[in-house]
Amino acid sequence: MRVAITGATGFTGGHTLRELLEAGHDPVALIRSEAKLERVRKLHDLPDFESVVGDITDKRSIRSLIDGCDAIIHTAAVAATDKKSIPLIKETNAVGSKNVLELSAQAGLDPIVYVSSQAVLHPPPEGIYTNECPISASRLGAYAESKAEGELIARTLQEQGCPIAIIWPSGIIGPDDAGVSVAANGISRILKSPILPLPQNGGILMHDVRDLAKVLCRCLKPGLGPRRFGVFGHYLDWNETTIFLSEITGKNLKTIRFPDSVFRSLGRLGDFLGNFNINFPLDLSTAEFMTTLVPGDDRHTRETLSIEWRPLSESFSDTLLWLAREELISEKTIPAIIKSVD
Repeated sequence: MRVAITGATGFTGGHTLRELLEAGHDPVALIRSEAKLERVRKLHDLPDFESVVGDITDKRSIRSLIDGCDAIIHTAAVAATDKKSIPLIKETNAVGSKNVLELSAQAGLDPIVYVSSQAVLHPPPEGIYTNECPISASRLGAYAESKAEGELIARTLQEQGCPIAIIWPSGIIGPDDAGVSVAANGISRILKSPILPLPQNGGILMHDVRDLAKVLCRCLKPGLGPRRFGVFGHYLDWNETTIFLSEITGKNLKTIRFPDSVFRSLGRLGDFLGNFNINFPLDLSTAEFMTTLVPGDDRHTRETLSIEWRPLSESFSDTLLWLAREELISEKTIPAIIKSVD
């Protein structure tokens, strides 16, 4: 298939390009930077393929991108939580997604694969994320709000019979990024911190970017109509997370546990300092997610698309080795992993 892809030079987009090419598809990538596209090509050892310079907030760019295409994968999004990013988040994630979805539907592309977010479903009404979850009425932060706006358009088009496949990723980790993802930044901060502050409740919900890329490519079957797939992955509470990271890295992580209310107050402090362009490692929406995350049930996705998620240990080991190669963390912070590959 000739497949348009937005966000092609991003973390998910780069891995998806590789999957598309390996599966024999003909990708057409929407990009904003030729230089970053070249970095993605080198990073993933990709052959030449067609690209269109533009932006999803510009309808002319989208029309040029989808001209002659059979399907589209829409991965482009601004994944940020700080206040200064709010205008860009709203414009890209809401307005941009509206352009992509509506113009792709008008052009008759089949399927239209839309990468939403598990944040849109949070908090789930039954205490677990599933494919049946509604868009939450209590969304946390500008990112979740913007993604919800895009998903509302996607669900409305689905109700009209448009062949949109909505994908809900949770936290995405993995190696090989032309930039540095939100999750990779968070992991590097954890390992550099002498004492890690954690809340009492909640945990992590994560999966591998390489698995997500496979899911997106396996959705590229026309004639199946509207579909929805959760990619929720693995859940660990904070006690399990601390033990897991200590075992994987070989480093004895020191933590301090705060009541959830105190942890959220630290997030409010981060928001306040952000008004003065002072960086703080926590904001309120992140603190609220960290204290309230729950597991997800994605058996339908795995069974329908014939996929199983990589073990979390493999994903973290590969991510940490990549961070060490990029000199974003020291090898001294992951002695067990370094020993295993020597």
